Amino acid sequence: MSERWVQAWGQAHSALSYFYYPSCPKTYRMVVCSPISGKSLRMELSNEYAKNDVYIGGITAAKCDKDGSFTDKCKTVSVKTEKAFCMKKGEVITTDPIDFSVETGEYFCISIYVEKGSLRSGNLIDSVELITVRGDVTKERSVTNQRRKRDKVREVASNLLRMYFHKPIPLFQSVELLNDTGAGAITVFGDSISQQGYWTNAFEKRIRSEFPGRYSVINKSIMGNRTLRDFSTRFFCKGLFGISGLNRLERDVLSYEDTEYVIYALGTNDFLQYNTIAAPKSEKPTAKEHFDAVAGISDLLEKHGKKLVVFNVMNFGECIDSRPEKEAMVKEYNAMLKENADRFHAVYDQAELVLNPDKPHCSKKEYLGKDYLHPNKKGGKLVADNVELDWFR
Repeated sequence: MSERWVQAWGQAHSALSYFYYPSCPKTYRMVVCSPISGKSLRMELSNEYAKNDVYIGGITAAKCDKDGSFTDKCKTVSVKTEKAFCMKKGEVITTDPIDFSVETGEYFCISIYVEKGSLRSGNLIDSVELITVRGDVTKERSVTNQRRKRDKVREVASNLLRMYFHKPIPLFQSVELLNDTGAGAITVFGDSISQQGYWTNAFEKRIRSEFPGRYSVINKSIMGNRTLRDFSTRFFCKGLFGISGLNRLERDVLSYEDTEYVIYALGTNDFLQYNTIAAPKSEKPTAKEHFDAVAGISDLLEKHGKKLVVFNVMNFGECIDSRPEKEAMVKEYNAMLKENADRFHAVYDQAELVLNPDKPHCSKKEYLGKDYLHPNKKGGKLVADNVELDWFR
């Protein structure tokens, strides 16, 4: 088979807001269990939402165990042949490829030493392990994660908002392997319901089991993200919710040749977020406006040889921000998806799966977290276990 670059891991960037990493000489080691095989490696690094330049002192890549300890010699990674370099504010760069043979299921790690610069661009994504250590330990075989004081910010936010926040992952945007076995990517394009990992991680395990070495599952979800509108400037966590699905589609999906399927899981925040502390009432959408946007995305993806699987919107009637008019729009939008399912590769009725029959505008509490919006681990596994794998054959 012909060779092509395939994402082994990736994320969608937004502003890290209060979760950012202040300037400090520190090594960031990301540990990946490779879903595919490859013989060369390259990566994208992003400083897109930064307020400052970032100075990189060195990068290494190595095979490792699940704890991030090298099992082979590490290799130096460069950018335009330079081992140390500066990333300008707003810049996205691609590293030089290196020879790096890895098989499906093997662990490898990338270690980046940041000499100077606050890291404000990234995501709070639960799809990979990140180890942070003070100083330059990019060539050290084994390192131990050092808890940072700002982890308390996440804990406070988790308690206040009653939802799960993963440790933020800065800089890294994608890690790609040069594959010659016909592998491709399934990209999850969603919001915090996908971002927190309860259904996406369980779904990835099913994909790895059913199609070993065939697909990577790339979670490009952003909390608070909406299809139609960028983050509202009235929200105190400026930029955390990211630019709209329409505006980030090129960056996160279309720019990657390897993406064969896209799971579209946005919509909840379009209907729920307006007229709250996160967005003004004037940003109220309509069900048809949202449906037309998703149908347009499907048409665009089809032109690029990519197929769209649409998840409908779970009922959120128990959520504190729910209102009858918002619940009515969800019902109308979900009905449009069902009636026009032939517009898409597939439509997944997750709303019906977790529906509370005694309260048709609500999901069963046993499948929800404390905020009565996000699925808990039980709900996430239920959603993942009922996705039809034949859609991806």
